[in-house]
Amino acid sequence: MSFVDPYHRLGLRRNPFFAPDCLTIDGEHWLDFGHSVAPFPSQRLFVQIIGHKGAGKTTHLLHWQQQTGGLYFYQKPWTWQTIPPSFCPSGILYWDEANRIPIPTLLWVLQKAYRRRMTVVVASHWSLTPWAKVLGFTCKTVYLRPFNQEQLEHWIQKQLNAEKLPSAAEISWQISADQLAEIVQFSKGSWRNAATYLHRWTAQQSRKFDSRSD
Repeated sequence: MSFVDPYHRLGLRRNPFFAPDCLTIDGEHWLDFGHSVAPFPSQRLFVQIIGHKGAGKTTHLLHWQQQTGGLYFYQKPWTWQTIPPSFCPSGILYWDEANRIPIPTLLWVLQKAYRRRMTVVVASHWSLTPWAKVLGFTCKTVYLRPFNQEQLEHWIQKQLNAEKLPSAAEISWQISADQLAEIVQFSKGSWRNAATYLHRWTAQQSRKFDSRSD
């Protein structure tokens, strides 16, 4: 008997809730919550994206970077990294986990960026605008709020549609409203937590469907 991928039996190319190799999201999987358009470079603008762990801060930074170019810089914990001197030409800088930046380093980079009329975009767990305002930047804050059940359902459907087999008449995938409510509650606003739960649930469904097909 020839092997049939269990996800194909569900009408899917693969598990839609897989962990990607990178956090850049393509158009098929991107979910618009009103913050899809990147800020303009070279505006002396400071934009901060604030949210809890897993809320989508890095994903938004990389989505914007795809539109504008510019350096993406990840601030490692407990380090005194400095931005390379070549960060200037594009007119925009993306700085992830910016709440970890030592204040002297933050002020030094912001001062350089302001002199060169740059836009600086950061992802942070708390506000850094007081430092940017001191140096003269126009400041804007984007808050990524915890998702609700309706948003979760919309996201699930988008992931399923993106991975639907062209030959499949329909997708044989189901989840109850009670399970969705449970995911919202226990994910605590983290899309990663929700995706982990849904990845396991989809794998279980594929195995059950496969066993019924034998």
